[in-house]
Amino acid sequence: MTGGSHPVARGSGPGENASAWPHGPVDLLPGAMVFASRDLYEARDYFSRTYCPHNLQLTRRGEGLDAWLNHRRLGKLGIGVMAYGADVAIEGIEDEDMLLLMHPLSGMAEIGTARGTVNSDARYASVVDTGELRRMRWSADCVQRVVQIGNAVLDHHAMMLMGRPLSQKLRFAPEMPVAPDLVNCWHYASLLGMELSVPGGGANRAVLDSLETLFVLKLLESHPNNYSEQLKPQPCKIAPHHVRRVEQFIIAHADQAITLEQLVEVGGVSARALFDGFRRFRGTSPMAFLKSVRLERARDDLRNAAPGESVTVIACRWGFYQFGRFAAQYKRMFGELPSETLRQLN
Repeated sequence: MTGGSHPVARGSGPGENASAWPHGPVDLLPGAMVFASRDLYEARDYFSRTYCPHNLQLTRRGEGLDAWLNHRRLGKLGIGVMAYGADVAIEGIEDEDMLLLMHPLSGMAEIGTARGTVNSDARYASVVDTGELRRMRWSADCVQRVVQIGNAVLDHHAMMLMGRPLSQKLRFAPEMPVAPDLVNCWHYASLLGMELSVPGGGANRAVLDSLETLFVLKLLESHPNNYSEQLKPQPCKIAPHHVRRVEQFIIAHADQAITLEQLVEVGGVSARALFDGFRRFRGTSPMAFLKSVRLERARDDLRNAAPGESVTVIACRWGFYQFGRFAAQYKRMFGELPSETLRQLN
């Protein structure tokens, strides 16, 4: 889950005079809520609630913190600009099941992950899942644009692009080149910032939603990941309308009893034509696609289970009543048993 927005907060910093901060937040993300503080513990608490719980420490004895954050939580993602104003070390980062994209506008940051280290500056952004984020070091002059996207949002859009649920976790290359001649998702982040800066909070909600979607789609299509080949635009393989219509129906009604006869009626073609369309363009059958969607939904529920909620209850919720078969299918799709997914919460 992505970190939520919080009421406008100001700590022991310059109060209303936000422009007194270097690269002041009002100049970089106008219209967004502002937090500013020179107190280490206050800053750590606020940033932890906005992004991920973590430990924050100054790395130079006697250096003072000048921290600030501009942040807006939108429908699909959070966008912010932030700085610490001191050399800091960030460790003990907890997984919040989201992707963080961080691009230094000035200064540099060292991003340590489970797969290695990214040295990030104005030329290179970092792209890292919070489950793999181990440590960070920010220079005193580091000001970063930060975009947070819940993994559920990424999975949903990837599934819509490919026409099938994901069989494994999305994994992105941790380093993203950023340059004026490279068209990537940061272009849409800049447009989001411009739209959010409309005076009087007059940002157009439909425009914001479209720009958020474009950001996510551009990230999926343009930045290397383990689904890059399947996510690349393939105009010659666009599925017929009846296949896409049935897919959309399945995704919208996966929690309900669905029969093949219903799907044939929704598609408006014969059962043979429907099966042939799914086989040629999706490499599966309509009912196998339905099962994959339900397995993905069961996985989401297991990841977000309430205290005391069992695998059995969640399996039944999504129409799986033969629990041994459910466990086998789940492990084949996600590489772990349902009980292992649930156990990760504890």
